[in-house]
Amino acid sequence: MNYNAPHRHAVIELSQSAVVHNLKVIKENTHAKEIMAVLKANAFSHGLPEMASLSITAGATRFGMAMLDEALILRDLGYIQPIDVLGLTDPRYARLAAERNITLAFSTKESIKAAAEQLAGTGLTLKVSLPVDTGLNRIGFKSREDLVAAIQEVSAQDTLIFQSMWTHFATADTPNVGYVDFQISEWQRLTHDLPVEPNEKHFANTGIATWYPKKINTDIVRLGIGLFGINGSVPIMSMPFELIPALSLKAKVVNSKPLKKGDAVGYGAEYHAPNDGYLITIPIGHSDGYPFNGSGMRALVADGQIGHIVGGVAMDQSMIFVTNPVAVGTTVTLIGRVGDQSITMQDLAEHTQSSIVALMNDFAPRLQRIIVS
Repeated sequence: MNYNAPHRHAVIELSQSAVVHNLKVIKENTHAKEIMAVLKANAFSHGLPEMASLSITAGATRFGMAMLDEALILRDLGYIQPIDVLGLTDPRYARLAAERNITLAFSTKESIKAAAEQLAGTGLTLKVSLPVDTGLNRIGFKSREDLVAAIQEVSAQDTLIFQSMWTHFATADTPNVGYVDFQISEWQRLTHDLPVEPNEKHFANTGIATWYPKKINTDIVRLGIGLFGINGSVPIMSMPFELIPALSLKAKVVNSKPLKKGDAVGYGAEYHAPNDGYLITIPIGHSDGYPFNGSGMRALVADGQIGHIVGGVAMDQSMIFVTNPVAVGTTVTLIGRVGDQSITMQDLAEHTQSSIVALMNDFAPRLQRIIVS
């Protein structure tokens, strides 16, 4: 089933120039040779097909995904670039990954051996990555002995290729440089003088690439949240360069009517108009990913008015109180810029006391995605 709703006047606009800018400044900040566009979770809910196209146009040379199914979608879309699955995959699917030239991560010798068994007699080879746990304590090899044994297992199998080795930082978007240094020292301890070296190594996510690029040497940057122009560390860490938000959220007015002082609006009849004005309705609600507790948030009307969401955010619609009449079909911007006024995702996160990362991951597939230049 296609959940995209092109006949509904509610859209996400994705700026090509913003994505190009964000990739460029981060690549320059790290002097990296390659950018891996991390487009997990439907590209952080921005839209995988659209963001994959924008990423390659901007200069990304490869993709990072959370799971095999996401990587398969990219292959089905026709992308031939390298794809790393950064989460762990059941070894039973090693053959499928090998057939589609997708790199899988493993964190035990046993899972590596099981993957090789799946490929026996097929004539296929699977690219393998080995995550190294330097302190995030999520996945990866934490013991040098186990890591060496895993490398030896990969090297002993004709059906496996030791493609990459990598780690992930826990405090790269915080001032806790001490823990960054600890993880770097753990990496050096665990990976020095290995019996076989991988074809590639990668360390830097957006946080390292933004605030600590001089601490690591990496040819590949795993660019996730920064690609979308979001500083996930606000207000803890300020950006050393400008990122431009890629996403705008817009809808057209579907209903407009006068409202008298004291008129009730929305479920529970708890909101009452403070004075005479006008009420406009737009087809975006909390099932689209706009926060349920967004009442009182600003909305930018194309005629220059600044309205406010009132009466609660319903499942599929929201109401906005304005001073002057607004014609049906007028565009309302919930995230983005109109003239010299703007509403950022950070503004919305602060208003609703939400995590900006959680908020940016909530946009529903049914919202149509449109690329704008």
